[in-house]
Amino acid sequence: MGAMDDGAAPFSRTVRVARTGSTSTDLREAAAREPGRWPHLSVLVADAQDAGRGRAGRSWDTPPGQALTASVLVRPRVPAQDLAWVTLLTGLAVLRAVEDVLTGAGGGAAARRRVALKWPNDVVMVDAGEEDLPGWGRDRKVAGILTEVVPGQPPAVVLGIGVNVAQERSGLPVGWATSLRLEGAAATPQHVLAAVGRHLVALLDRWETAGGDTGALTGEVAERCATLGQEVAVDLPGGERLEGTATSLGADGALLVRTEDGREVAVRAGDVSHVRRR
Repeated sequence: MGAMDDGAAPFSRTVRVARTGSTSTDLREAAAREPGRWPHLSVLVADAQDAGRGRAGRSWDTPPGQALTASVLVRPRVPAQDLAWVTLLTGLAVLRAVEDVLTGAGGGAAARRRVALKWPNDVVMVDAGEEDLPGWGRDRKVAGILTEVVPGQPPAVVLGIGVNVAQERSGLPVGWATSLRLEGAAATPQHVLAAVGRHLVALLDRWETAGGDTGALTGEVAERCATLGQEVAVDLPGGERLEGTATSLGADGALLVRTEDGREVAVRAGDVSHVRRR
């Protein structure tokens, strides 16, 4: 598997490969093995991916040239206990990149499409589907993020980013997905990666300047989070199912869910389904 190595802005190092199993697995292992070769904002990009990983062990594979399949190594200068926020900030960066691509599509229907976050790690096109699907309603997933911590001092984080770019409907991995092409935007994975990088760098800079305090960023994420205000069902890691209304985000990025008996539960990990919009 050949690789091309460069440092295309805004990334410090960019390694491109034609095909791999998982960019996140490869990057995590490489960074643990040779940390000095993988500085902050290094990115590994694959044209095709055979064994990508999503939440809850789901697979995510992409044919050549159809999607952005990339993993970014970041070493944020923030306290380790604040690192959970990096998933939401990455989601916001991807959302803004998707909006840039849609706006650049010529100012037509694509530019009027609404984009939102589905807590904790999905970017969706709002009301892009013609029918309600369980857990998604009429929203359709256009991108996903999976973050993994690389142990060390200080720890690093691998941001696995997947964006559906050029797929037709028959080429989408799941029935609740869409692509930028289907939403009216012509773009390449390289174009989308550059846009993601610009927004990611800006958000990380603000976060680091605040010493890990999300401050105004919390409101910016909450404003774009389609999960808030909805009735949700959350499948928790231990197998328990939690139902209630998603009300807000906690200081650590947790989803706060108010149950029917009035309890407020902080959800830090789980598979969230939107039951219905309030």
